[in-house]
Order: sequence, then structure tokens, then C-alpha cells
Amino acid sequence: MEWPLVTDLQIQAKHSGCISQYVHTAKKAITELDKLNIEDPTACARRVQYLLVEDRYICPPGSYEVSF
Repeated sequence: MEWPLVTDLQIQAKHSGCISQYVHTAKKAITELDKLNIEDPTACARRVQYLLVEDRYICPPGSYEVSF
């Protein structure tokens, strides 16, 4: 039984398709989890800035207030 040869271009195309799917899935999950409105760049930037201040980004969603 002979196996068909796979060219470098076929491998690159498959790899590119997989990476695109991973990026799409990650982007969707991140925007939903962090409540980012990517349709409004200004609102999205404000939300990201809010999440980065005082390390709120690493806190559970119900515990954004950080205090010591």
C-alpha cells in the first residue's frame, strides 16, 4: 500500500486553517468572558483599561474590587 505524498503547501494550508480556527475561537471566548464590546473600539478600550487597573483582569468576575 502506498501512501500519497503530502506537499509542504498542503501542510502549510492545513496549519493555517487550524491556527485561524483557534484564533477565532479564542477571540470569541475572550470577548464573551471579559464582556468586551469589539463593535465599539472606544468602549472596548475603556473596558480593557478598567480590567488592567489594580489587576482586576486576574480576579474572578464577581470579585473585581481589589483591596488589601
